[in-house]
Amino acid sequence: MAVGHVTVAIRDDTRDGRSLTVEAWYPTDQHGNTSTRYDLLPGVGFDSPIALESSPPSAGRHPVIVWSHGRTGLRHIYTKLCEGLAANGYIVVSADHTGDTLFDWLTGANVDDITNECQRLGDVRHLIDATLAGHIAPISPTHVDESSVFVAGHSYGGLTAIISHTGIHGLDGDIRIRAIAGAQAYTRTLPNELIDRVSVPALLLVGTGDTTTPPSTDADPLWSRLTKRDDRHRRVDLAHGGHQACSDFSYYMEVLPTIADVPQLVVDYLESIAAESPPGFRDTWRATLDTQITAISDFFGRVRGGK
Repeated sequence: MAVGHVTVAIRDDTRDGRSLTVEAWYPTDQHGNTSTRYDLLPGVGFDSPIALESSPPSAGRHPVIVWSHGRTGLRHIYTKLCEGLAANGYIVVSADHTGDTLFDWLTGANVDDITNECQRLGDVRHLIDATLAGHIAPISPTHVDESSVFVAGHSYGGLTAIISHTGIHGLDGDIRIRAIAGAQAYTRTLPNELIDRVSVPALLLVGTGDTTTPPSTDADPLWSRLTKRDDRHRRVDLAHGGHQACSDFSYYMEVLPTIADVPQLVVDYLESIAAESPPGFRDTWRATLDTQITAISDFFGRVRGGK
């Protein structure tokens, strides 16, 4: 299935006009439109081999995945994953969590954890509201299956997926969420009483070579707690997965030599991530990414089908 893409700005007037820049990917039947270009920095970017900019969505109602980036992350550094999910029939929406992006941390504008978690929860809720209401054109309410809303994320975004359902810091979770998924999720700070509030199916994608959120500190305790009460959850261990197994990092390393005038700061940053990645990741990253796309698509698809 072909993939459409659009970038839009939305505003949440219930939270002092908080602005969210949103990337959306979705199924489309149209071919031949302009390919989407992802700009990482001014003058530094790459063209998508499959996403078509502003193509009309395919007819019919599609399930929705809200994707949440990790700490110091950005909305558009998971393009391969999000394109893959859209190619499998999902509408995928992702926004920068202002206060916890790379640029916020570089400039000292990052917020504390409690503020960050409250803002992230509100961002997810607003993304759901905007998608269902047709505020992310060209996606309209006729394209959305409002009974099939899912939330997934990477690292701190995996924590975000959980709290968007359970609530945190006195804020309620969103009852529209049917299931959640965390990829290399950061969960060690979640209290047991909050984990015990998880009442929807949860998927964990665990990198066995992850040194940032190692299974022993993040996946294993959460998994043990979840499965004591519910057998609907699923865990997938990624034999060659590091902490960035779901992001575009490995692709950046592959295309970096083909991009002119990449700032040395960017090169150094990517090399530092490479140093923390499992040996041989350059040869295995595509298969590892495909495993995650399939796992998320199938897991949410089974929930949607009532299985």
